[in-house]
Amino acid sequence: MAKEIELKLGLPASHARRVTAHPLLGGYKPQRYRLFNTYYDTPEFDLRNRGIALRLRRKGWSTWLMTVKGGASGAGGLAQRSEWEAPTQPGVFDFNIVGDEGLREFLESCHTRLQAVFSTDFTRTAWIVPHGGAVLEVALDRGKLNAIDLNGDAGDITAPICELELELVEGESSDPLFDLAISLGKDINLHPEIISKAERGYALADPAFLRPVKALPSPLDKAMSPLEAFRAIALACVLHLQRNEAGAIAGSDPEFVHQARVAIRRLRSAFRLFAPVLSPEFIAIYVPRWKALASDLGDARDWDVFLDETLAPLEEAFPGDADLAILRKKGEAAKVKAQLSAGSALSQAEYNRLMLAFSAALLRNDGPTIAPAGGKSVQRLRRFARRRLRNRACAVSELARDHSKMNAERRHELRIAFKKLRYALDFFAPLFPGKRLAAYQASLSAIQDLLGTLNDQVTAARLIKELHPKGEPRPLTKGWIAGRTQLLLSALGAELKRFLACRYPWD
Repeated sequence: MAKEIELKLGLPASHARRVTAHPLLGGYKPQRYRLFNTYYDTPEFDLRNRGIALRLRRKGWSTWLMTVKGGASGAGGLAQRSEWEAPTQPGVFDFNIVGDEGLREFLESCHTRLQAVFSTDFTRTAWIVPHGGAVLEVALDRGKLNAIDLNGDAGDITAPICELELELVEGESSDPLFDLAISLGKDINLHPEIISKAERGYALADPAFLRPVKALPSPLDKAMSPLEAFRAIALACVLHLQRNEAGAIAGSDPEFVHQARVAIRRLRSAFRLFAPVLSPEFIAIYVPRWKALASDLGDARDWDVFLDETLAPLEEAFPGDADLAILRKKGEAAKVKAQLSAGSALSQAEYNRLMLAFSAALLRNDGPTIAPAGGKSVQRLRRFARRRLRNRACAVSELARDHSKMNAERRHELRIAFKKLRYALDFFAPLFPGKRLAAYQASLSAIQDLLGTLNDQVTAARLIKELHPKGEPRPLTKGWIAGRTQLLLSALGAELKRFLACRYPWD
C-alpha cells in the first residue's frame, strides 16, 4: 500500500498558462499524457458512503490501471490517503491488491453490483521538481468531468477540470508542498481544494451529494497540549468552511453561507480562547483577515432570516398587504445581491491566499510557528480548559444577572458572551463528559437561540427601515417586532434563571 500525500489546488482556466510558464518550473522538462478515468460504485453509492474511490484508468492508448483510494481530503487541500494501484484490463476488478482485509471483503461483496457512475477525461502536464529537501510531482490537469447515465453512456452533464496537484514523491514532510504552493500562488490564483475529482464527479452524478455541512464534534483529547488543541480545532474549522464553499459560491442554498459563517465564527472564537498559547505575531496576521471575511458574508444571512422568519409570518397574518409586498420584492432583490457578494468573497484571490497561508501555518512541521517565543505550552489541557471556561462563565453570569435592565446593545453583549462560552464548551466537551455537561449545553443552546432571535428582531427593524419606500416603517411592522421582542424577553428571563442555577460541568 502506498500513502498518498498531495496538495490539491484549483485555479481559473485563464491562469493555466501561468503555470506552464512559471520560472520555478522552467528548468524542468514536463511530461504530457492523457488520462481517461471511469469511477465505479453500486446504485446505492455504498463506496462513496464509506469514503472509498474505485476507478479504472486508461493512460495513453493501451495502459490500464485499477486504483482504490480510501480516506477523505483534509483541511487546507492537503490529502493523506491510503492508495492501492495495479495494472488491469478494461472492466476487470481484482481486489487482491487491497491490503486492508476488511476493505477488500467489502469491495468483493459489492463486485457484482458495480456500475460506472462518472468519468474524467483530462490532459496532465507533470514536472518532477526537487524542492525543500524533497522531490515533488507538480501536475496540471485540464479537461472535463462527465456524468454517466444508467445505460452506461456519457450524459450531457459535464463540468470543467482545471487543477494543480502537488504530490510528495520523496520525503515525509508536507512542508515543501506548502512552500512551493505559496511561491506559485504569488503569481497564480491558487485555491486549496477540499473536494477531490471523485467528489466533484459524485456531485455531478447525484446533485443531492452536495449539501450544507455542519461542524463535526470536537477533535480534542486530554493528551493534547493547549497548542495542539488549537491546531486541531482550527483545522476542523477550516474543513467546516471548505465543505460549504462550493454551495455558498453557487448560491444554491442559503444554508451553505450560514454554515460558512458559523465555521469562521468558531475559528475566531478559538483564536480568542487559545490566545495565551499563541504568538502575538500569528494573531496579528490572521485575526484581522478572518474578521474581514466574516463581515463579507454577514449580509446574506441577515436577509435570509428577515425574509423567512420575520416577513413570512407577517405575510401569513396579513395576506395581501401592499406594504409587505413591497418589502418582499425589495428584500428578495437585496438577498440575491448579498448572496452574490458572499459567493464572490469566497472566490477572490485574497481569500485563496488566506486559506493557503493559514493552512500552511497550521500544518507545516517547521518554519514560522504559531506558538509564542520559548516553545509550545506544556501545561495540561484540562487545567487550561477549566480556567478558560471559568473566565467565560463568570463574564456571562455577571451580565446575565442584570438582564432585566438591558437595552438592545447590552443584550448584544450578553449574546456575544454566551456565544463565546458555548463555543468554548463545544471545543472542550470531550474533556468533561457526563450528564451535567449535556444539561449545561442544552441550557446554553436555549439561551443562545433566544438571544439570537432577539438580535434578529433588531436586525429586522433596521432592514425594514432601509427598505421602506417612505423611510419610516409602518405601525404594523413596528408593532409586530415589538410584540415578538416582549415575548422573547419573558422567555429569556425564565431560561436565564435556570441557567444561573446550573453547576459548572468542568468542576
